[in-house]
Amino acid sequence: MFSIKNKWLASWLMTAALLSLTGCGSDSSGSGHGTEPGAQDDDAPVEPAPGGGDGNPGDGDTAQDEADNTFTIAVLPDTQKYARYSPERYYAQTQWIAEHYQDENIKFTAHLGDVVDIPDALQEWDVARVAMGYLENNPDTPYSILAGNHDVLNSGSYDDSRDNAAELYLQYFGPERQQAIYPDNFGGYQQGTNADGHNAPFNTYYTFSDDDGQEYLLLALDWNPSYCDPSWDCEGQYYHLTLEWVKRVLDEHPDTPTILTTHQLLNIDEDGETAIFTEKGARFWNHLIRDHDQIFLTINGHHHGEAVMEANNKFGHKVVMEVVDYQSGYWGGDGMMQLITFNKTQNSLDFRSYSPYVAGLPEAEREDDQEVSRWAFSIPFDFSERFANLNATNPDGSDAVNAEGAIEGSKAYWVLDADHIVGANIEEVPDLSGSGNPLTTGHIGQGDQSDYLIITDDKPPFGYARGSVRFNGNNADGYFLTTAAGANIAQEQRSNGWGGAIQNYTIEATFKLPQDWTPERGDWSGILTNISSIGAVCGYHNFSCGGGDPSQALAISSLREAQWISVNDGGKGSDSFSWDLNRGQWYNVTITNDGHQTLMYVNGSLVMRTGEDEQHGLVVIGGQQQWRLGISSWDSDNSDPFYGNIAEVRITNRVLPVDQWLYYHDNN
Repeated sequence: MFSIKNKWLASWLMTAALLSLTGCGSDSSGSGHGTEPGAQDDDAPVEPAPGGGDGNPGDGDTAQDEADNTFTIAVLPDTQKYARYSPERYYAQTQWIAEHYQDENIKFTAHLGDVVDIPDALQEWDVARVAMGYLENNPDTPYSILAGNHDVLNSGSYDDSRDNAAELYLQYFGPERQQAIYPDNFGGYQQGTNADGHNAPFNTYYTFSDDDGQEYLLLALDWNPSYCDPSWDCEGQYYHLTLEWVKRVLDEHPDTPTILTTHQLLNIDEDGETAIFTEKGARFWNHLIRDHDQIFLTINGHHHGEAVMEANNKFGHKVVMEVVDYQSGYWGGDGMMQLITFNKTQNSLDFRSYSPYVAGLPEAEREDDQEVSRWAFSIPFDFSERFANLNATNPDGSDAVNAEGAIEGSKAYWVLDADHIVGANIEEVPDLSGSGNPLTTGHIGQGDQSDYLIITDDKPPFGYARGSVRFNGNNADGYFLTTAAGANIAQEQRSNGWGGAIQNYTIEATFKLPQDWTPERGDWSGILTNISSIGAVCGYHNFSCGGGDPSQALAISSLREAQWISVNDGGKGSDSFSWDLNRGQWYNVTITNDGHQTLMYVNGSLVMRTGEDEQHGLVVIGGQQQWRLGISSWDSDNSDPFYGNIAEVRITNRVLPVDQWLYYHDNN
């Protein structure tokens, strides 16, 4: 007497045998592909797949029980092991979606790539066709699909440098076929050829709507998208590069909330829990996600396990990023898939992983390692607020940022707390001013970043930061945060028309020195620095001044004084100094310049040694300015890493009224 498991084993063996016969033979056209890619396989299993009956996530409740405007998208992580070894688990996933999409209000299904295990194995592609065919039979169950590294003949090739005619992925799931199946949802695909005559039809996008009529766009992007590194000669090729194509799609849909799916974006750190960017993921973030406000959710597979990262884009809006892939688990994942519910009543994104295959097995016949569900959690998400005024700009053309403390005239604003930093490993600190000056990490000397940069919940009693970053520099070794070389903080013109100036400013920094601070470890270390030396800036602007100190710097002297160094539109002025600062106490240093005089304040009080001469704003090297937090410089090179906590830094191109200073905002 067969158990359900054994019945399915027999069914699978019969199906595999039939697919093997068709795959090894030739059809009437002599293509040798077995089942015609555009046709449904008559040998698909007719017995209900496990999970195709009454199995539902949770305790019988469905996503529709809570509110009519709550809906779900289904996510199929890497199915490669099922296509090769266990088709019934793949069939169970898609058949369950086909039979329960109304109960769960599933509006769309997204496959994350690695559809098959061996890219030229016809039998595996036939299995994938059968599985996805359950969804293709109904226009109300649209899906997207994309190529992972196992789906292309040369996984190291970029999407625009392949022999497309030889790629089975395109023969089985090419864009023309997807468009024919789902004409109401298929939005388009990347067309056109690059300089070598290649194109990249692996990249597609789709649209779908919820019950409120809100339209969503979903990008399905290749595992290895073409792009142009700034160091390469790509002139004339930008139109054909994948990331440029995606930007054009987004520009055509500026008000449409967008989900980005691809095969690799996030990885999982060694702790098995923390999401970190891959090299591709950092590229996606830096050159696409951060700058396009409509992208609110990214989903990728490839890396084994499950993790999620939340980050704020340059507009100050939340982006949720998820990596999920169960192929390394019991039986290649045992049919585990992901369901993401958009709970518009409770304002949350609800995540849950569920196996229709295991749910369809009698409990008595389940192995100990078999799970029906796992990894259920919710992320607060105010849909109305997040989707309002996407990509909004201020009257001056700068990005309108939804962030406390981002005020008119902000040229740079960095909040160093867990709520604003991208990634647990400090992948990036966004610029909340909207001016586009994010910070990334750099280092000097020896050691690992985890030893020198630590995100803490130690927060000051003033300002907006809910924590701080501990910099553990030691005058020789350390990590710091830096803008790109072309930061646009000082863009105004000098009195003679040269660029690289700020005529009026307020610069604010909130920091704390640790109890064990000593001059041997922390003297002359930098809190905020423009790395170009006084001599370099004076030479650039033809001033009669020089020196190896940084041209702009807030530093800590050997006597624990806050020191402000600045080259202004007229040369090097006198430095400002505070009194000696207490260890273990939070301080806010505010420096103002009204075009004539520089004044330093510590915790709201004017210091004695300041404003000794006339100083006209500040100047740097136009177009080459690079600003850094947590380090100083000497002769335009890094020196003296900071030892202490930094919570936030803000640079504004006007003298702020006192009531707008960070120091006077109660942070309790």
